[in-house]
Amino acid sequence: MLVQIVEIFKLNFTLEWRRKQSFLGVVLYVLTTVYLAYLVFSGVITPEVWNALFWVILIFASLQAAFRSFQNEADRRFLLYFGMVKPQVLIIGKTLYNFFYMFSIGLLATLVFTFLLGNPIASPGAFILILLIASAGFSAILTFVSGLAAKAGDNPALPAILSIPLLYPQVLTLSKVSIRALTGFAWDINAPLLLVLSMLAVVTCLLSYLLFAYLWRD
Repeated sequence: MLVQIVEIFKLNFTLEWRRKQSFLGVVLYVLTTVYLAYLVFSGVITPEVWNALFWVILIFASLQAAFRSFQNEADRRFLLYFGMVKPQVLIIGKTLYNFFYMFSIGLLATLVFTFLLGNPIASPGAFILILLIASAGFSAILTFVSGLAAKAGDNPALPAILSIPLLYPQVLTLSKVSIRALTGFAWDINAPLLLVLSMLAVVTCLLSYLLFAYLWRD
């Protein structure tokens, strides 16, 4: 099972490398939106606005990246995968790849934000940990929704429509805990919020793992 998960991860990485324009499109989106914010705010921005812009840009960049998760397995290719791997293996492999992808985009966005809009992050370790947990939760939800969209005819509007309500609890918690990483993070005080954020990521991963098998059989 572990070998199959690694092979699916490698396959998605290879396919992404072959169509580099998709990855470069996400990078260009991050660069242009942050640069536009730099022009609008003239490089002077409050931590609250910095925090809000960061998560808005990251969410929409993640949506663009996750939508392509099942483009190569739509239609008849689902039948091919059905005979080769279990649905749990497929969803784990793709979720891990999207986690790696979204975390990389998050790090890139952080670097661009700090370069153009300043670095208000008072606790870099806490911010990276929050980004890590957020990437896990985003990847679980968006990968499952992408599989659902592929089964429903690969409608490009469906992932955004379904994922935004599902992402709302995580985004609400993220906005509260990440602003504290910018203004001053106390681990003992913010531990409950980090625990809630981690549990949301775990629950979404488990639901994606359990429900994808039923979607697979349809």
